[in-house]
Parts: sequence; structure tokens; C-alpha cells
Amino acid sequence: MTCLVTGATGLIGSHLVEQLVVRGERVRTLVRPTSNTKRLRELDVEIRIGNLMDNATLMSAAKGVEVVYHCAALVSDWGPDEAFQQANVRGVRNVLGAATRADVSRFLFLSTSDVYGFPGTPVDETEHLSPRGFPYSDSKVDGETLVWTHHRKVGLPTTIVRPASVYGPRAMLLVVGLINQLRQRKAFLIDEGRHIAGLAYVGNLVDLIILAANSDNSVGQAYNASDGSDITWKQYLDALADVARVPRATRSRSHTVAFAMASAWEAWYHMRGRTERPPFTRMLVELMGTSQAFPIDKARDQLGYRPRVDFQTGMEYTADWLFQSGALRD
Repeated sequence: MTCLVTGATGLIGSHLVEQLVVRGERVRTLVRPTSNTKRLRELDVEIRIGNLMDNATLMSAAKGVEVVYHCAALVSDWGPDEAFQQANVRGVRNVLGAATRADVSRFLFLSTSDVYGFPGTPVDETEHLSPRGFPYSDSKVDGETLVWTHHRKVGLPTTIVRPASVYGPRAMLLVVGLINQLRQRKAFLIDEGRHIAGLAYVGNLVDLIILAANSDNSVGQAYNASDGSDITWKQYLDALADVARVPRATRSRSHTVAFAMASAWEAWYHMRGRTERPPFTRMLVELMGTSQAFPIDKARDQLGYRPRVDFQTGMEYTADWLFQSGALRD
């Protein structure tokens, strides 16, 4: 089987490519001209250079492909609306068009549990998508809407996976970024860190993605993705601090206070025309200040999904990568 993976140098896409190669799949990748393709070249996969706005390259990349894994996205808690709209909405439309014209047999779209709008309570896949005014999560809502509309109108066999908080080797935002905050003693807990983090070890997530893309039952379905654990943000940040040998976070703010502080920071940055990320953002406060315990019963029941890497093992793998890769060097 020939597969196309977009975003193949990103956190999830790179792990997905590796696992597909192990399975003996023929893998084609789409990467930007500025991407570091060293790992892909070592895997001896086909590399196409282009971007999500380049329809000619997208058409060429999709030709002869049976499964498209669309992992490419702009993922951040901060940035200009236009950048998110281009990558996560218009880019999705272009990839959908290329996949349809190439007559692929399956389109797997990688979304996020953020599309639920951070409700703070467990919700299953029937929950309505809820924009919150955050550029990233709102653009993913728009992207999902495009995918579902395309599936209904054109009949493209589609499956959506919605991961929660993804960690593991190569995770920059929720591993390296948080460790740097801890090292600089800028990290703090929200509500004492008691909320469930909804952790998804990247290898477990890839297992679910592949299961979903290869199941007849999954066409037209969406699946929450996590490890199904009750690890809290305090437990996660403490584990990160311990493996990186930096001080643990000891300060805490209430959700209400933290959200007000983040709102003030964002307003100040917008007023001053500053483009760099503020010290913290409303979206990050919502992520760490509301429970991310989204049920994975549907994936268990329909796909037989069973997370194979537990939290302790996942942190051991993450620690090994941190020190072997030099990711923690200043």
C-alpha cells in the first residue's frame, strides 16, 4: 500500500512515517522546502518538496496513493489568525481536493480535542465543535467542518482522529517548552495542577491513527485519542522536572486569575504590535486549567485500541530522547 503523509517532519507525522515503514508500507512524504529531512532520508522514503498552497505539487504527491494521512498543521497557542487560516483551513481544502482527484481510498485527518472548546468535563465524539476565539483551535474547527462537508458531498472515505495532549520524543511544545519554563522558574500550576492532562504518548497515538485508517468501521467517524490515564498536570510537570533535573513548579494560580492575567498579556501584546509569544496565553490556561479527560471508549470498542505505552515508560522514552538528542542544550 502506498501512503502519503503530510507534515512528515513534525512530531506526529515523523513517528507515523517510522511506524508505516516498519509495517512495510510504501511511504511518500510532503515536506516544506525549509524542513529538516535528515531522518526521512535515513528511512529511505519518497520525499516531495512543496507546501499546502501548491496545488500542482499536492496533485502530484497524491497521484497513485491509497491512503492520505493529513498531519500537516500550524500548531501553537499563539500567532496571527491569517497564518492559522492558511495552514489549517485553506491547506486542508487543497489537500482534500488533491485526494479526491487522485481517487484515494482513505483520508485520515489529524484534528485535536481542542475543537470541543475546553469544556472541562468528559465529552465524547458526538459533542458539537465549539470555537472559543483562539486562532489555533478555531482554525481546526473550520478545518474539520471542511472535511465533514467534503465527505458528505463528495463521498471521500474520511476518518478524523482528535488527540488530546501529545507528549514523547520530539514534542517541543509540551516537553521542551515546559521544561524550559521550569528551568527558568517561570512555570506555575493552575488550580494546584489537579486537572487531568489527557496525555497521549505519541507512539500510542500513531497506533490509533493506523488502526483508524485501516478499518472499514471508521469511515465517517471521529475518535478521541489519549492514553486513557488520569495523570494530572502536576504529576506530568513534576515528572518532566525530575527527568530534566530542574526544579519542580511550586507556584499556583486559580483558573480565574490565570485567565485574566493571560488576557491582559495578550491585549498588551496586540496593542503594542508585538508578534512574539506572551509569557502565557488564554489557550494554554484553558489547556492546563480544565480537565482533558476525553473518553476513548469509541476507539476501544470499534477499533480495538489499547494504549501499549504507559506513563512511566513514556517518560523513560522521553527522557532518553531529551539527553541523546541534546534537546535541552541552551
